[in-house]
Amino acid sequence: MKRQFIKDIKTGTQVDDVFYCSRRDVRERRDGGAFLTLELRDKTGFANAIMWDRIEDALKCVEVGGFYRVTGRMGDYQGKAQLNVNLIYPADKAEISRDDFIAASRYDRAELMTELRGFIAAVKNPHLRGLLDAFFGDAGFAEKFSLAPGGARVHHAYLGGLLEHTTLMARLARSFPEVYKEIDGDLLMTGLILHDVGKVREYVYDVAIDHSYDGRLLGHITMGYEMVQDKLAGMKDFPVELGRMLLHIILAHHGQMEFGSPKTPKFAEAFIVYFLDNLDARAAMFRETVEKNPNAKWTDFQQYLETNVYIPDKPA
Repeated sequence: MKRQFIKDIKTGTQVDDVFYCSRRDVRERRDGGAFLTLELRDKTGFANAIMWDRIEDALKCVEVGGFYRVTGRMGDYQGKAQLNVNLIYPADKAEISRDDFIAASRYDRAELMTELRGFIAAVKNPHLRGLLDAFFGDAGFAEKFSLAPGGARVHHAYLGGLLEHTTLMARLARSFPEVYKEIDGDLLMTGLILHDVGKVREYVYDVAIDHSYDGRLLGHITMGYEMVQDKLAGMKDFPVELGRMLLHIILAHHGQMEFGSPKTPKFAEAFIVYFLDNLDARAAMFRETVEKNPNAKWTDFQQYLETNVYIPDKPA
């Protein structure tokens, strides 16, 4: 059982515990020697680490994707925490527990899945409803969707994150057709529910969240497109135009090509899915940033939010 979690380790603290290695780089020193930089993780976050001496032994045993006992001292580099590693070696399997390395959604997964099934049941278009039933009528798929994280580190990076992200987006989306009468509510809801379906294959999360080989090589947008296309291929009466638009929603849901979408949104329903995806992701990032900085008024610059975050005083 872990005793030291990354979010609780203060500058100057001696460290001796098990961590997951998510990055390992060998770099050259000014004197021609080499040093090792690492990214170490647990369920509370990640820490940059550096090892200056005796790295030869570390290079023989340290690989990305492994669990290691690390001893050292938490230091500070350019205003940011950095763990100075003295020793690192493979952890004993008995020291590794998924509960220490993967957080879980704050919501009850069974309740969220019941709510999501309610949104599915409200889809009136028989072709779209049949497609959703083809996915969520499969108990194995539904369990994977319920358990999968929504990300590896940026947002919803915990068990049940995908289900939470999708259900909260659905809550936001249900009123759009009432406000914008031209919106196809069934297409919007179906595209929304399936927009991240590839994430059930993008990540592995037995004892830590990381990308699968397919996740690294293909990504969830490509895999989600293929998963939906495969289902559509087995539905002979599915309207061609409707299928084309649904597949476009999946391809365009990151909104911009530089963010991984091969297409930008070309119609309103696709844009709304992109908008809600971005909205919920950023809301989660703001919440998680505030939670990780309980005694601050301002955080450091947050790369993915592209700003420092202001933390208001708690109500008296």
